[in-house]
Amino acid sequence: MENRYLVAGGLGAAVVAVLVAAFLFLMPTEATIAIEGNPAVKAALAPKDHDNGIGDPNAPVKLIEYASAGCGHCAVFAIETMPKIKADYIDKGIVYYVLRDYPLDNPAAAASMVARCLPREGFYPFMDILFANQADWHTNDAPIDKIAAIARKAGLSRAQVDACLKDEKILKQINDSRNEATTVLTVASTPTMFINGEKVEGAAAYADFEAKFKAALEAQKK
Repeated sequence: MENRYLVAGGLGAAVVAVLVAAFLFLMPTEATIAIEGNPAVKAALAPKDHDNGIGDPNAPVKLIEYASAGCGHCAVFAIETMPKIKADYIDKGIVYYVLRDYPLDNPAAAASMVARCLPREGFYPFMDILFANQADWHTNDAPIDKIAAIARKAGLSRAQVDACLKDEKILKQINDSRNEATTVLTVASTPTMFINGEKVEGAAAYADFEAKFKAALEAQKK
């Protein structure tokens, strides 16, 4: 399947090589490190230099999402749930949100790379567009061309997109993030969230997030 994605996108050999490396690295690996009581977990959930968050970094509740741009449940969260969380908690300084890349296939990996090539302020608007138009670009039919068309509206030329897909620094950042999530945090699917360190798997409803935010705030009062 990975080869079909690559050929359909019409990529040059260098870009194909990069994305093949990405896909091979993204194959599932067994997670053997326990979540509870492990200092590696604290380090994994600590702020990263490349984190691009929304809200106040000093907010009492930290929400970290590991997501794939091609994940349908991630799209539902981004479109239906995230706007409510932003209005009720992020904009009020209660929650700080960070999306971290956990691509599950080559098109999603390519989309993540292009998103990371945009200015930081353009990252989330671009991700929102990717999620909203997921059915259009996350297919076997020239996904790279379709991602490039979306990126053009965000200000990136096709040449810039192709150069981005050859950027080994961005690829390494995404691969390292996913590998750490898999091996240290035992992330195996998307979306997987961490609310002040508590792991939440799947597309939880807004009410569930609200309950967990309130519980996290209460725990800090004790």
